[in-house]
Amino acid sequence: MNIHQLFQLQKLDTEIDDKKKRLGEVLKAQNEPPALRAARQRAETAVAELQKWQTKHQNLTLEVNSLNTKAKNSENRLYSGKVTNPKELSDLQHEIESLGRRKSALEDEVLEALVMVEDAQAEKTAADEALETAVAQWDKQSAHLKAEQNELALALHKLMQTRKTRATTIDATSLQEYEQLRKQKHGLAVVGLRVNMCLGCRTTVSANTVKAVDEGRKVYCGDCGRLLAAL
Repeated sequence: MNIHQLFQLQKLDTEIDDKKKRLGEVLKAQNEPPALRAARQRAETAVAELQKWQTKHQNLTLEVNSLNTKAKNSENRLYSGKVTNPKELSDLQHEIESLGRRKSALEDEVLEALVMVEDAQAEKTAADEALETAVAQWDKQSAHLKAEQNELALALHKLMQTRKTRATTIDATSLQEYEQLRKQKHGLAVVGLRVNMCLGCRTTVSANTVKAVDEGRKVYCGDCGRLLAAL
């Protein structure tokens, strides 16, 4: 078993793992962010609210116009001289007064609705501007993420090709043991030995272990169980 070759393969695999992890983060980050979703929801709500008050204002205005028409017709009958029956004249007078009261109340509602329309329009304008800003920011960020994604994909392709070539130089038994150890040790099968410290678990090893590692022999860390390689 050539520990140096396995150590170089481990460095390559670690770089591949890191880039795969980052690629996953970049892909996830390209989902529409909460801030943009919130801005979009605000804009949609503002449109619905504006339409609601515009419709109410329109309906109230139509109702006021209808009352005006009814009141005018009643007044025309009242003052036409054609109605002579006292009771009918009294009824017409009461109807006109009732229509007037209803019209006055409706006109207040019309004004209130108009104020709400203006407020809703202001909110829609603000929401549209906020959405436009959020979209512009996201487009810019998304472009950077897409560029990084392409760079990572290209780098990974090259690294995988290099790994494939490098793996062919290692005997099958050693490679199999290495792969099994990587699975057991969370992707880290071979670690460096700095002076007398295992860089996998940061524990100190004996002088004999250091000597064996320096000689290129197959040595495992007594604590974490990883293969040790001289730096």
